[in-house]
Amino acid sequence: MTYKYSLDTSSKKFICPNCNKKKFVRYVDNESKNYLSNEFGRCDRQSSCGYHKPPNSNAVITTSKTEYEIIKPSYIENSIVQNSNRKYAENNFYDYLLNHFSDEEIQTSFTKYRVGTSKHWNGATVFWQIDKFIKVRTGKIMLLNRQTGKRVKKPFPHINWVHKVLNIVDFNLKQCLFGEHLINETSEDKTIALVESEKTAITMSLFLKNYTWIATGSKQNLKYELLLSIKKFRIVLFPDFGEYEDWTKKANELKLLGFNITCSKILEDKNYTKGTDLADVYFKLSDEEIQSNFHQVSLTPYETEIKRISNEFPLLKTLIKTFDLIDDKGNGINLDNL
Repeated sequence: MTYKYSLDTSSKKFICPNCNKKKFVRYVDNESKNYLSNEFGRCDRQSSCGYHKPPNSNAVITTSKTEYEIIKPSYIENSIVQNSNRKYAENNFYDYLLNHFSDEEIQTSFTKYRVGTSKHWNGATVFWQIDKFIKVRTGKIMLLNRQTGKRVKKPFPHINWVHKVLNIVDFNLKQCLFGEHLINETSEDKTIALVESEKTAITMSLFLKNYTWIATGSKQNLKYELLLSIKKFRIVLFPDFGEYEDWTKKANELKLLGFNITCSKILEDKNYTKGTDLADVYFKLSDEEIQSNFHQVSLTPYETEIKRISNEFPLLKTLIKTFDLIDDKGNGINLDNL
């Protein structure tokens, strides 16, 4: 029998999307002899990694076997990151957050995300991209306004990369999610809240500490390759105002690839200006409004249905508690969510 797809029989190996080791054998389209997209393949480290994703009807042929090979990412020395984790009194973003949170809260958050201060521009912030293996992919340098927290765009956009500022030769930038390293201390039953900007992730982590806040760094970074590291979690997307349609479309594509992902419409129901993000809105809400707004969008589809039924049949909650009922995935139902 001749199969449409098969594992590459050559000796060529690629970087595994799960363990990041060059032990990955990709699937090939037997008709065109080209590789499928790089999520389809099998890791040779079967005992220590075990990643294997066979192709399906949604498989996409990406490139010729002779033209494409994944290049290993470059990294920034950890000592450089450590040297930046200070001088917060000179950091515009830190100073801006002091208008809303205590010094202790901000210090804790900056330490968790390993936020740095840069002398590239006076008051600039470094948002380090640290992957799940605690490897530093690079750092994004941004100058934010001390009063508004917005990025300084005049007389030019104040944004740069650490590897460019350091003039590192032959640096291969392969981005990861901002805050990706936090998944190592995140239980699988916890929700990942995904936003676009790094400053929004940090700000929202100060508002709502029960969720792991991670950022794509740009709307273009909402893609399979970057989100693969958080695939095992439930993910709620919080696009900036005006991006809901695009992010919903992408979420639907990711669902076909096995992601448990939904897109919040919390900003689209209001008349905000384009580019307004979740943090901009939450600064204007009371504590009660914050909990209420986020609670509604953080319910799983199963909890949403239980909540709807229990409004008509209040005894349902009593039954859940009495018989210790579970959901369709075998997890206990948290009545506090309902």
